[in-house]
Amino acid sequence: MKRLIWILWPSFVVGGVAEAVFFTLFDPTELSILGHPVELGRTAIYSLGFFLFWGFAAASSAFT
Repeated sequence: MKRLIWILWPSFVVGGVAEAVFFTLFDPTELSILGHPVELGRTAIYSLGFFLFWGFAAASSAFT
């Protein structure tokens, strides 16, 4: 359990910072995937972006 917390807590913080930086630079309503616009609301895009960044950070922490 302690090891899991050591991985998830720092990656949570990094995921939040990465999301803040990314969405400061890019408007979520202007994003497109493979040329198709994303048809989700802002909150859904912010949520998915956070979990994506958190997942990448957690994988990085777990592998190191």
